[in-house]
Amino acid sequence: MTEADRKRRAALEVAGGGTLIVSTPENVRWLLCGRGRPVDVGSADYTVVLADDSAHVLFADIERPRVEAEERLGELGYELAPYAWYEGREDQTDTEVDLAPLRRALCPEEVERYRAAGADAAAAFVEALARLAPGLTELEAAGELAQAARDRDLVARVNLVGGEERQPVHRHPLPTSARLGRHALLAFTVERDGLHVSMTRIVSFGPPPDRLAALVRASAEVDAAVIGASRPGRTHGELFEVIADAYDREGFPEEWRRHHQGGLTGYKGREVFAVPGESTPLPPVGAAAWNPSVTGGGKSEDTVIVSGEDHEVLTRTRELGELETHGLPRPAIVEL
Repeated sequence: MTEADRKRRAALEVAGGGTLIVSTPENVRWLLCGRGRPVDVGSADYTVVLADDSAHVLFADIERPRVEAEERLGELGYELAPYAWYEGREDQTDTEVDLAPLRRALCPEEVERYRAAGADAAAAFVEALARLAPGLTELEAAGELAQAARDRDLVARVNLVGGEERQPVHRHPLPTSARLGRHALLAFTVERDGLHVSMTRIVSFGPPPDRLAALVRASAEVDAAVIGASRPGRTHGELFEVIADAYDREGFPEEWRRHHQGGLTGYKGREVFAVPGESTPLPPVGAAAWNPSVTGGGKSEDTVIVSGEDHEVLTRTRELGELETHGLPRPAIVEL
């Protein structure tokens, strides 16, 4: 049975029979095995209609030549059902059910796609960082990240850059015309095949300030602790406690209150966030992106495959330098 067949069967079982109509972007991309690229990256552009004996994909007819030539949905067992763009799709009420537990558990084919996307995201980051200089603006640095990602068929969904002045202040530094200065934080979440990859790196032009180095190390220790504790079946609430305890050990007991800590990722930038009491467990095989940070410019973030085996950091960049923590190696400040 193919990946697409397994997903359709599982979705119909959850629906309890009858016709299932799906248009939520993350569920559409999951059912289409990563295919079905939207024109508007924030939308679906497609509606999937499933029944026991049929599978259709509805979309505006103006997209038909591209969909037929490039999306190849027929290979997945779907019949194309284009509709006139000026009329809209037939009036059908969505009958979506909760597909999130199915969507969050990665199958072997998705893990392979994730590995490829993670490796390309890391390569894009390495390439972009090599082009940075203190005199570049945050916007120019964000452009380098976006270009390196796009060259590898990765779509930037989040692109953050904070230079010397803004890095210590903002957890989500949307880029501005300010110069990078002596150091900067760069982060992105990119998407390919519907799967999201997140990573952050801190750069310094010359030796970093001692305080920044200390904050990055503290963030890295928290990151290593939660990655090490991430095992199938553990809930996000339990992992939140691991994070809170790690902040406490590093001397920042209240720091978790100042920014979200990440969690399960996949067909959304974050499928679930780690918060107190969150009961959602990690699936047998899934992807997580934790992002602990400390006020003043410290942060640590990678995308990791979580399973019953050793953790696999998809976005590891050994060539940029790493810190030895009490757990696993985490990114060091990149000296340029």
